[in-house]
Amino acid sequence: MARLEDKVAIVTGCARERGIGRAIAMRLAREGANVVAADYCRSMAEYPDAKFGQMSELQALCGEIGKLGRRAIAVRVDVTDEGEVAAMAEAAMKEFGRIDILCNNAGGGVGGGPVAQTTLDAWNKTVAINLTGTFLCAKHVAPKMIAGGRGGRIINTASIAGKRGGPMMAAYCAAKHGVIGLTRSLSMELGQFKITVNAVCPGFVETQLFEGLINMVGATRNLNREQVLKTFVSQVPLGRMEAGDDVADVVAFLASDDGGYMTGQALNICGGVEQH
Repeated sequence: MARLEDKVAIVTGCARERGIGRAIAMRLAREGANVVAADYCRSMAEYPDAKFGQMSELQALCGEIGKLGRRAIAVRVDVTDEGEVAAMAEAAMKEFGRIDILCNNAGGGVGGGPVAQTTLDAWNKTVAINLTGTFLCAKHVAPKMIAGGRGGRIINTASIAGKRGGPMMAAYCAAKHGVIGLTRSLSMELGQFKITVNAVCPGFVETQLFEGLINMVGATRNLNREQVLKTFVSQVPLGRMEAGDDVADVVAFLASDDGGYMTGQALNICGGVEQH
């Protein structure tokens, strides 16, 4: 029997084909969980370069989960909109009658660049996507876990950017620092209900979202894509870029009984990238 047999997991930000969220959703399904696959599924007209997952990708993911013999539903959600987050939690309860695992993976950024050139709108949206969205999902899912009386797992996707600074990404770094602080606070609040709360901190993951950073660094330093990748890999003691599955492996552990006595932690999954 799989370790997560019959459990129900909500995974946000999981539509993109080359993304951490998709790897997490598939791994949890392989471990036996049914999945509520959620993503933004729209575009921002004011930020045309921002890459968000679309409904077609989300539905394809649900199809792949179905082939594993698990159930999955696709939910369109803006994690910065409290009404949509509440509706996502209700959709999970209506379809499955329970929520055992919440993976707050929705994240990213818009309008990156030097602080002096960052608009307040870009700052607010980036903080909202990464930090406020994590707060809202926990706010609306945790009470349903508590009511179920079975405990639960909340796993937030932070970043090594939440433990170190980074040029031209101040809003993202600040938000991910906030995710780690929120994780620690929630773990203290929810431990009495047997709900663990942890964060994972990926490093340089080669995803569709990461392409934006590659382009920005390349333009700033006049480097092509392969040269930029080499600059990132040179910082990784293990000598390779990270994959979504590297993160999903740890998330699966935290979601299982094996991770049941770990809470309030922010685990680095970064190939040994130095923390400044």
